[in-house]
Amino acid sequence: MTTAQVTQAKLFRVDGFRNPTLSEERRCALEAAEGEPLDMSVAGVLEAATARTGLDDFGRRDFEDRLRQLLGEVDSDTNVWTAAKKQFVVHCITAAVNRLKNRDFLKRHPQIEDIVIDRPILVVGLPRSGTTHLENLIASDRRLRYLPVYLGAEAVPAPGEVPGPDGREPRWHRANQRWQRVKSNPIMEAMHEHSPDHACGDNELQMPDFASYQWEWMADVPKWRDYYLATDQSPHYQYGRTMLKAIAFQQPNARRWILKGNQHSEQLPVLTRIYPDATIVMTHRDPLAILQSVLTMRGLQVLASQKNPNIEGHVEYWVDRIEKMLRAYVRDMDVVPAARRVDLLFQEAMADDVGAAQRVLKAADLHPTHESAEDLRHYMEHHPRGKAGRVVYDLAGDFQLDPKALRERFRFYTDLFPVRHEV
Repeated sequence: MTTAQVTQAKLFRVDGFRNPTLSEERRCALEAAEGEPLDMSVAGVLEAATARTGLDDFGRRDFEDRLRQLLGEVDSDTNVWTAAKKQFVVHCITAAVNRLKNRDFLKRHPQIEDIVIDRPILVVGLPRSGTTHLENLIASDRRLRYLPVYLGAEAVPAPGEVPGPDGREPRWHRANQRWQRVKSNPIMEAMHEHSPDHACGDNELQMPDFASYQWEWMADVPKWRDYYLATDQSPHYQYGRTMLKAIAFQQPNARRWILKGNQHSEQLPVLTRIYPDATIVMTHRDPLAILQSVLTMRGLQVLASQKNPNIEGHVEYWVDRIEKMLRAYVRDMDVVPAARRVDLLFQEAMADDVGAAQRVLKAADLHPTHESAEDLRHYMEHHPRGKAGRVVYDLAGDFQLDPKALRERFRFYTDLFPVRHEV
């Protein structure tokens, strides 16, 4: 299995990409599980979701085709361990459970449709480009509200669920249990906090509609990617916005939303139709720095899920994917009115986090106040960069990539946005 070496205090190095190996104990366990029964049918997923919730109204059934495509693509991959396929089925069942709960909640509260999502701030940068930090920093401003992990994972409670003696909802505790499992791997804790109250991407709200690019982070699904890119995502963005309204209904207040979604960078025409009064914030970072982080983070799952880790295929996929996302942003960025678009260079945010956040707030007509500045500084004092550690990357050594060739490949982007070279 991959090992993470602590090179010094809070510095980590992933050494599994150059010569992927499994411990004998782990390999034996995975091989033993190969003979276990595996149901990757749509019917199996939906029956499991119904059994867990006692609900059976999934709403529009067009999602079944999307679910079938995801399940079929993972099922047909003979290089994926059965244990990993089972885990993917669990993700699908969870999404179907949430779809049932969402449908039931919306039927019981039709007034949700009348709620207005007023002038949200939407951070749309690529994965590993500083979007999560920026979102959480801006969200600390008391004039705003955000989507916490536990609500992104479960937009509505299960029927009959109420807060416990500690005042926490069961869905908060479920999110915390997941985070405790994830953070048991110190590399994952260092790379991406996902604690229950941390701000998360609103892509999560589309998962019960079996939509979004989020599924690409859960399995190798190139056919799904092609389908997603070729299909109008408006209905799924509408679905996500409806669930955001449902959250606002449960926790009413007059504050505006700060949200983020990495896939939004390639969906600007759809995004601006669904949120026509949004302020759009694009974080710009060295594509090579993005790549080495994406390849490492997603690569950890490749090492764990594939019988013979196809690192070359993994690299080819994500280099192409990041290029597609950047080309889409360059192509479509002018659909956002200049007065409501903020292009923020990563190095600017690194040099002055609070100043960068204040620039975004001002663009959204939230002008600086003493209280706002205090909120932002307080967040930075308690959430310093690298608090849980830092991963040391090696783009050329781990992934056999030529930085010079990549620089040329991404010139269409870096000629427009003068990001500082980090690799």
